[in-house]
Amino acid sequence: MLKVEGYTQPDEASVIHFIRKVQAHRQPEMEIIKRSVLIKDGLEVVGMVSYESHDDLGMIRYLLYDARVAGVDIIVEMFFELYKKAYEKGIKKLTAQIPSQEVGTLFELLGFEAVGGRASFQGNAADVVMSIALDK
Repeated sequence: MLKVEGYTQPDEASVIHFIRKVQAHRQPEMEIIKRSVLIKDGLEVVGMVSYESHDDLGMIRYLLYDARVAGVDIIVEMFFELYKKAYEKGIKKLTAQIPSQEVGTLFELLGFEAVGGRASFQGNAADVVMSIALDK
């Protein structure tokens, strides 16, 4: 059974293992990982989202999940928990670079709105920046 919960210190090894499994080339950044919300299958991390903090602005840095995270409901639950935790830490707005139309559609569903960049998605670079205000 999948469940959503905030990162705690005992999750560290499982989170690092998950990041290395999903993105072998990426070195896990512990300060960002500490601001994560996880999807867990028992003790195993199968999805996560986190943000980098810049004063009252948060930038989504990790959005990772494996094939066990089927359907959008658990992702929505994970993001709502992230919104709550970020707001409690003084974050007033979350932003994200959106690399594709599919990811853009997910972020629109989550309440994000385009704020800059090109309206079209071309190439591999993040073309659109989206954000959501948390102080509404």
